[in-house]
Order: sequence, then structure tokens, then C-alpha cells
Amino acid sequence: MKLKLNYILLFLTFTLSVSAANLGFTKEKPLLFGIDEDYPPLEFIDEQGEPNGADVEFTKLLMKRLEIPFEYKPNNWGAIANDVLQGRVDLGMMVYSPYRKDVTNYSRAVIRLYYQILTRKGAKKNYGLRDMHNMEVALMASRPVRDTLQKIGAKLIIVEDLTKAIKDLSNGKYDALVCYRYQARFLTQKYNLMNIEQEDLTLTPREYCYVSNNKKLIDAINKELDKMEDEGLIDEVYGNVASTFNGVIIPGWVYGCILAVVFATLIGVILMQKRNTRNLKNALDLARQNEERALESEAKARKSEDEARANAEMAKESEAIARANAERAKVSEEEAKRNAAIAEQNAEIARRNAEEAKKNEEKARQNAEAARKSEELKDIFLGNLSHSLRTPLNAIIGFSDLLMSMEDDTMSREERDNLLQLINKNGLDLLHLINELLSLSEVEGDKQLFKREVTDVDYEMGQYASEIRLQLHKGVQLDVVEPVGGLRALIDKKLLRIVTMHLLENAMQHTTEGKITLTYYLKAGGLYVEVKDTGEGLPEKLKNNIFGLLSDKNTYTHDESQDNPGLGLSVCKAIMDRCNGKIGARDNTEDGRGSIFWYWTPSEILN
Repeated sequence: MKLKLNYILLFLTFTLSVSAANLGFTKEKPLLFGIDEDYPPLEFIDEQGEPNGADVEFTKLLMKRLEIPFEYKPNNWGAIANDVLQGRVDLGMMVYSPYRKDVTNYSRAVIRLYYQILTRKGAKKNYGLRDMHNMEVALMASRPVRDTLQKIGAKLIIVEDLTKAIKDLSNGKYDALVCYRYQARFLTQKYNLMNIEQEDLTLTPREYCYVSNNKKLIDAINKELDKMEDEGLIDEVYGNVASTFNGVIIPGWVYGCILAVVFATLIGVILMQKRNTRNLKNALDLARQNEERALESEAKARKSEDEARANAEMAKESEAIARANAERAKVSEEEAKRNAAIAEQNAEIARRNAEEAKKNEEKARQNAEAARKSEELKDIFLGNLSHSLRTPLNAIIGFSDLLMSMEDDTMSREERDNLLQLINKNGLDLLHLINELLSLSEVEGDKQLFKREVTDVDYEMGQYASEIRLQLHKGVQLDVVEPVGGLRALIDKKLLRIVTMHLLENAMQHTTEGKITLTYYLKAGGLYVEVKDTGEGLPEKLKNNIFGLLSDKNTYTHDESQDNPGLGLSVCKAIMDRCNGKIGARDNTEDGRGSIFWYWTPSEILN
């Protein structure tokens, strides 16, 4: 019995001691764990310059269990988020976001963060979401919370420094402040803000997870987190922050009760086994008695042994026949298995050939479509641009011949300068037309590929506006409207510049007085950009086909008095088609004149 008990304990010890593999990290190449320099009490750099906080303590414990050497990489939150998404650090901790789930990997929730609303004492209590209508509410940037509060009509104030915001609330600057429960408790205690009251808010709690581009690392962490939760280590480390059971900390006596139940169950199993052993002994005694009775009948059985031997001989012969039949059946079965395996291999080869043929067919169709578009561009170029090309070329050649054939003293300096300006203008027009044709050909021919990267949208839009302001007609004003400050998105910078600059140049060419307005904001999971002007407006005959390829001599960058057409809108339309975006134009009815050009492109918004 003692030996069996030792086997049970050894089995339990082996089951509980399984750990995750090293995953390739070494002391020479340790795992880099990015932490926020100022995010107490979870992550921060203390007065001694050392990493501190609940996340730091828990990660030390987790890495030790996984046998992974690691180092901290402190930075500000914006840099840490980018480092994690770009793979410059191996691991970090973030609140789960459905908008980033396709660009990185999240672990299961370590803890859940619950929202609270903070108000000054003496204000109205028992706040519900509806009661926050028309209240001035401060909060850190959080898209789900922001959208919810906007729907109920709260006046939102986005803050970047939570410590300053809670002090401002205490001094009467806001009506309320929304933050996580652990932040409210930590800051009110640290700064002794006795006039602040806390109350839970009925918002969906957020999951606080490990995040990494290394999926194998996240899988190993998930397995270890399950074990650590069973052992109570998560509540032990995060007990002063939150817990996995809706914010309620499980007392230690509960774990003692659970352990007592386990031992009681084990003792019950041992007692049951002891009773089974006693029953087995009784059964053996009974069997021994039956054996004695069997010996008595052995003599009788021996009498029929000869008959049984004869029957055995016959059975032996039958067995030999059956064995031979079984051998033949086995050979047939193995042959059938080999044939089935060959058939399965042939089917797999046929399937792969069919897929390859389908891919080749699709590639051939794409090549045919590219060839058709290329031929179409060629026909358009030859059929519609011969005059537009000849006109500036003839002007350049004619004026240059005139200058070369005349004596220096037969033409005034002013006349000579005018001819040189005409030559330069026609050359620039010709270069502009050729550049637009080449740009359109690259986009339509699938040669120009777009690559998403983290982009500071505010900065890029400011640069475009600065370039256009230098070229505006006298008296024309260019305004930039940016409803969301600090906008960062995963988007192709080349796409953003080509399309936005085309629309700004369009507005600049057609606006000689009034103003141009560049507006951009988030819309339907992407970036919406609009350029509004008070210029000449959309030509009536081009409204139905303003984005058509070489639809008329007039385009958005040239007026009808010019001979050479532009291809800017066709380039913009082709780019939007390639990235599954949209583009459009309408009259500017808001100002009573001019036009509005807009586009929308799907993009991942990072903040």
C-alpha cells in the first residue's frame, strides 16, 4: 500500500513540474521586455533608476518558470507600442485591442481592468451612463470609451497626463474623470486627494495581456499562465491591482479549504483501495476452495481427455487452414493498402496540378488584362495626345529656331526673355503630361506596390500644406482642419502623398480667390481626406466622368483653354482601386461656389 501511495505522489509531482522550453533565447541573446517608464503601479522606473511595479515582479516570476533569460527595455508608452508592433522588442504588456489583433499576438488575459468614474465629494452620486449627458468628462485616449461617452452626449476632454488630470478634477476643472479602478485607488492614495469619490462604471472591462510578434512565445506564456492562475500566483502578485474574479481577491483560507478537500479525497481513495484489497483476499480464498473442487473433477475430465485430444488434432488442422487463409488475407490487405496509398498520392498530385493550373489560369488572365490595359493606354496616347504633344514641341522648336536665326541686335531683351519663357513653359507642360502618363501606366500595370508603415498623419498633412502655400495665387488662403490631434496610422506614405497632393494642386490651379480647406478624420475603419475650394467648380460636361481616363481636354489640373490634358484624377482613381478605397467629387454647396474632392482609404488607426 505504501508503494502505491508513493507512485501516486510521484505522478502528481511529475505532472506539476512540466515547464515551457527556452524558445531559443540565451544569456547572449536574451528576450527584450519593453516597459513604460511612467505607468505606476504596473510599470515604472523607481527613484533608484530600476524597473519596478506589478508587471515587473510578475514577469520576473514568469520568465524564471519558462527558463528564459531577459532584459528590460524602458521607454515612453508611444515608443514602446511602436517597438512591440515593429518587433524591436520581443515582449510587452498592452490592453487588448481588436484593431491591433491582426498585426500582433495577444496572450490570454493576465488581469481584467475595470473602469471607475471619479467625482468630487458633494456632487451627485450613483452615476449611470445616461447621467453623464452634458458633463465635462476627462479621460485618456481610448476608442471604445470615447465612442460610448460620445453617444450619450458627454463633453469629452482627452488628457495625456492622468496624474495632472486627477489633480485638476480635485481643483474643480472637470465634472468627472474616467480611468481604471487600480489607477484611481493608487493616485488618490498617493496624493492624498480626500475630496475625490470613486464609483464603478458599467463599461466592459478591458483585458490586460502580454503581446508579441512571436506566436510561439505567446503560446508558451498562455500555458504557463494557466498553471500560475491555478497556483494563485496571479492574485498574489496583482492582489493590490485587480483580480481574475471580477475584482474580488480570493482569501488564503479558501485555498486552504481546497487543499484540505484534495487531501481528504486522497485519504478516501486510499481507504477505498484498502477495502478493495480486503475484498480481493476474500475472493482469493473463495477461488482456492473452487480449485480444490476442480481437482476432484479432474479425474472425470481425464477420462474424456482422449476424446478431447482427438478433437484437438482436428482443430489443429482447421487452425492451420485458417492460418494459411489469414496469411493470404493479410497479403491481400497490404496490397490493398499500397494501392490505396498510391491512389491517394495520385489524387493529391492531381489536386496540386489543378490548383497550379488554376493559378496559371488566373495569372494568364491578369497578364491578359494588364496587356489589354497597356494596349489601351498606348491607343489613348497615340489617338488623343498627338496634338497635345505636338503643340508644346512645335512651340519649343519654333521659338528656339527663331532665336537661333535672328541676330543679337534685331530683338529687344524683353522680347527675347518672353520667347525663352514660352519655351520653358511649353517644356514644363510637356514634362508634366509625360510624368502623368508614366505614373498612370505604372499603377494600372500593377508595377507600383504599396507598403503600409506607421505614419504621423498630422505631420505629413502639414508638409503638403506648406508646399502648396508657396504656390497659391495672391490672396488665396489654405486652412488645415485636424479634428483628432496626434493621429498615427498604418498607411502607405506614397499613396497618401500622391493622392492628397494631386487634389491640393487641383484646388490651387482653379482657385484665384477665397480659400482652400484640407480636412481629414477617421471614418468607417479608415482615413477620410477632403479638399474643398472656392474656385471655378466642376465643369458640367465632366461631372459624370471626372475620373475617366483622358475623358476630355479639361481635367482638374488644367482649364479648358489649355490644350494638353492632365491625368491626375485618373492616377488617383487607379490608386484608390488598387487599395480598395473610394474617391469622389461634388459641387461646393456649402460656400456657394467651387468644388469638393474627397477620398477614403482603409487603414489601421494606432491612436
